[in-house]
Amino acid sequence: MISQLEPALLFDSNMFVIIGSKGTALIDTGTGFQSASTIASVEKRLEGRPLDHLFLTHRHYDHVGGASAVIERFHPRVHAGAADAEPLRQGDSESTLGTKFGGSIPKMDVEDLSEGDEFDLGGHVLRVIETPGHTVGSICLLDAATGSLFSGDTFFFDGVGNWEHPTGSLGDLKGSLERLRGFEFDALYPGHGPAIKTGGRKCLDKAIQLTGGRV
Repeated sequence: MISQLEPALLFDSNMFVIIGSKGTALIDTGTGFQSASTIASVEKRLEGRPLDHLFLTHRHYDHVGGASAVIERFHPRVHAGAADAEPLRQGDSESTLGTKFGGSIPKMDVEDLSEGDEFDLGGHVLRVIETPGHTVGSICLLDAATGSLFSGDTFFFDGVGNWEHPTGSLGDLKGSLERLRGFEFDALYPGHGPAIKTGGRKCLDKAIQLTGGRV
């Protein structure tokens, strides 16, 4: 089961709870400025189950600011792309945009993710796809069993991630979007904006066009 949490604030990221027969996961945490609301929403969906994994699609504060509260409450394994995991371990509030949002990042234990890593939750098998561009360590998660892509801020229903923040790169983003054409998915669960059950590949085509590529 895939369930979307409503962002507590307009600039919070989307958050998704995945419940399988073998395990559970949360993807991204928002800023954490309303962490009590987020935690209550996660608890409601877990229905007494533990939270086994927390996946952070990239280092930016609107996706990771709530991680410390989630970790304190649920004690999941925490994962992020290798290049973005290190600043989280260091508590780097600059490159994570924590100071820009008026917050800070505490040091946290984060496990590195690499291309092709898989996590079998039972009925949902999440495969890591490295998609640098929005940040150097951005990842997407592909659930091939349900034909779903969790795209973070790599691309959205009607747009593409900003590449002008620290560690961003338009060239890397173009390459990542082109690589995603090699994976099969239909549902799209992005870091911001609406999630859709069908038509995800059309959104990818639009993102490629927006960055100057051809479909």
